Amino acid sequence: MCSNTKQKIALSLKQLMSERPLSKITVQDLMESAQMKRQSFYYHFQDIYDVLAWICERQLGAPLRDDPEPDFETWCIRLITLMDEDRAFYRRVLLAGSPEIVRDFCEGLTRPRVSRLLFQTDDPRTLSKQRAFAVDFCAKALTSYFVELCSSRKPLDWAEVRCCLGGLLEVLRPAEELCVQVQAG
Repeated sequence: MCSNTKQKIALSLKQLMSERPLSKITVQDLMESAQMKRQSFYYHFQDIYDVLAWICERQLGAPLRDDPEPDFETWCIRLITLMDEDRAFYRRVLLAGSPEIVRDFCEGLTRPRVSRLLFQTDDPRTLSKQRAFAVDFCAKALTSYFVELCSSRKPLDWAEVRCCLGGLLEVLRPAEELCVQVQAG
């Protein structure tokens, strides 16, 4: 029941966002649209941004975590595909003056993957300051790329996306191999 209520609230928010800017949507508007009592909202969410984070988790986080361990490029393509499937929604969130919700969420998903790619650990907190910086830098850069693709009005050019990711991996793979050599030595 709880998940159904959250889903109904999330669907109402997405519908309202297709009609007006996020800054013009109140909890009262949202709950009226969902045909629910306002108090029910606070039982499930702290605020509207919490609903946005829940949507990101359902649409991006859960599918990526449930996927078998794909290689890094396949994982990135999957994230871009998931964002593209509801691109209008993500564009609205990104352009609504609250891009940090999507950006922070994507960085949180990307950081462990980059850490694993470069240093064979999912937890960048265990790394030296310099290595943690490299992971953070790459995660932020990749997230910016994902956000840029999603917020563009142009249709995705998948050949170009694959080419760009392939080029990035050409640069990162020597770093990955160097790290493996250092750890072995």
